[in-house]
Amino acid sequence: MSNEDTATPWRPWYALGQWSSALVLLVVLLAGFFMGQFPPPMGQLAFCAFGVFTGFAFARMAHPIHSPLTRLGRVALGFVAASQIFYQLLVWVEPWRVHPSVLGWRLWWGTVVAALGLGWLQVLWRAGARWEWKSGRATLGFTAILGVLFLGLSFRENPAASLPAWWGWMTAAMLLGAITGSGVLICRWWRKRERNERPLPRWMRPALSVLGLGALCAGSFYLGRVTQPPPSPFDLMPSALAALSEDQLADQMDQDLAALRTLAEGMDELRARESVLHTQIRETWQREQRTMYTPTENREIRRLFTEYLSHRASLIRMAALYSGYKPVADEVLRARAYLLGYTAAAVALESGRGFVARYRDNERAQAKLNEGEPGWLKEGMFDEVYHSVTSMEHLQMFRVHGRLFASEFGRWQRGQVWAARDLQWLAARIHRGQVAVDSIELHPVRAWFSRVGRRLQRDAYNPVYEAQELVATFMGDTRIVRREAFIPVDLVRETLATYQLEPGDIILERRNWYLSNAFLPGFWPHTALYIGTPDQLKTLGLDADQLGAHWHEYTMLDHGNPRVVIEAVSDGVVFASAEHSMNADYVAVLRPRLTQAQKAEAIRRAFAHHGKPYDFNFDFGTADKLVCSELVYHAYEGLLDFEMEEVVGKKVITPLGIMNKFVAQRGTPAAQLDFVFFLDTAPGAKRARLASEAACCDSATRPKVFNE
Repeated sequence: MSNEDTATPWRPWYALGQWSSALVLLVVLLAGFFMGQFPPPMGQLAFCAFGVFTGFAFARMAHPIHSPLTRLGRVALGFVAASQIFYQLLVWVEPWRVHPSVLGWRLWWGTVVAALGLGWLQVLWRAGARWEWKSGRATLGFTAILGVLFLGLSFRENPAASLPAWWGWMTAAMLLGAITGSGVLICRWWRKRERNERPLPRWMRPALSVLGLGALCAGSFYLGRVTQPPPSPFDLMPSALAALSEDQLADQMDQDLAALRTLAEGMDELRARESVLHTQIRETWQREQRTMYTPTENREIRRLFTEYLSHRASLIRMAALYSGYKPVADEVLRARAYLLGYTAAAVALESGRGFVARYRDNERAQAKLNEGEPGWLKEGMFDEVYHSVTSMEHLQMFRVHGRLFASEFGRWQRGQVWAARDLQWLAARIHRGQVAVDSIELHPVRAWFSRVGRRLQRDAYNPVYEAQELVATFMGDTRIVRREAFIPVDLVRETLATYQLEPGDIILERRNWYLSNAFLPGFWPHTALYIGTPDQLKTLGLDADQLGAHWHEYTMLDHGNPRVVIEAVSDGVVFASAEHSMNADYVAVLRPRLTQAQKAEAIRRAFAHHGKPYDFNFDFGTADKLVCSELVYHAYEGLLDFEMEEVVGKKVITPLGIMNKFVAQRGTPAAQLDFVFFLDTAPGAKRARLASEAACCDSATRPKVFNE
């Protein structure tokens, strides 16, 4: 290693290049997020800018800006330049990326590992690491061996093949040693380093002032946005009552009194059903030792919640309408209007406060109730209810009108504003509402922090999820080796002509050489659901009336072929033709042993999820976004027994798990899946062929890099 004293000084512009590329990356990402998509070549520009940014970061490691350039630094900078060339070729030149030899990926990996490793060795050397020291010798040794281990991956015959256990253990040991030693050396250098006492440049102070003011304005605007309360339905006091004649108003109030009775009774019934469901779920979770809602529980919770929101909306509309009672000229009608509006508000507050009190301390339930549902359920509805029943404005308004009720109720009784039976019912519901407001403790400050905290959490999560979606889409759409699928369209049609698929059949698929395969467990990475043709669905009693608004898109042709498959892909839950979906390298079809009615229910459930986005977070605890196996799980939950498994710390159902279920139960009375066909491709072959049931079972134990 060279001596810094004899090295040639050189002033590079690494910092300018690094932060310029970071600015370009930020602009491209913001543009993509605002547009809602990354059309070509925006994705390539983003990856290009990211590569340039990391390249300059490696260069600064190899050659700090105010330090002389050593011979080791020159070698490291050479590898940085080479890694940049190979990286940009991978981003912009498709043949370089998809060549069967994987040469482009090998060259890029080798040079980037060498650049990073040599750059870090240079950092350690400048931090004082020396071979003469035990700590320095050990740290440099750990770092060098770690670099050799990673560099060796580029020389493997199959770079995507599973790594041996010894490699993982040795890498973990070297990484631990390198991190620990580096931390000791850098801390020692940090304490002994020379302090830089140079004054700020003239332009720096005003620049920092402007930047600080801009940050303050932006922060104030953002703080105001996240703390802004939802709009109140009472902000615009309606005066529509004054426009009605006395006869019209009397008839309207008679109808609304009957509707109010129905809504109040409905709220009482919903609270009872919700209490039973809550108890059942809690006991089931304790018995089964799980902490995630099943699709059945999800459907029941959301069905009850939707009913509650519908009743609540009707009550609030009635309360808002009759809160404009003052312009009514007739005293009796004015009193009736007041009583209707105040009773509607009392019922809404009583039910809302009881509902919030039950779930306020249950984070999982809150998250479930805050989930949106495309087309019919707005996101964040639990928070909206929580705010409404704890709003100081609403509670103050309720108490003010309560004082009016207390002072005037005796006179209204004597004046027979309503029939005695109706008036007593209204008074009883008002009293119940007042008791709920006084007895159910919901602190408004806690509600405010809960609402603001959830908004902050959502705003922080969204950019991370968008970045995760971008990377996952890139990996899911990037095929290292570009070639024709082993199962061409003509073979799909030929097989389907021989084997008549039935609605409800589960399709397992694999496409080789996709980057995403490396992060998915086992041989089978994708699953879909065969839903059949409209004629096949009619035999199950399913038609446009049964399946709703999704029927129109289902019946549209896909490049001239009927859409007979529903699957979750990066674009979301979509209908696809068999020719498109099964145009893969391997396909297996399994048939559930269920009745026609059960299969019809599964397909009805699957149709209900059409149009939902893909869940790049792979969270089976949510239902507003789905992955491929989650769609099948939601369709067949309660009808087929799927076993959850843990992947990257999350409980999920995997396509491989579905195949393992078939293999484990095959030939037993407990079997729930039957074999239909398996299109297999032997190593070295270019076209798939029909294979046996035994071969299909053997596929469950194939390595994920089989025939790649």
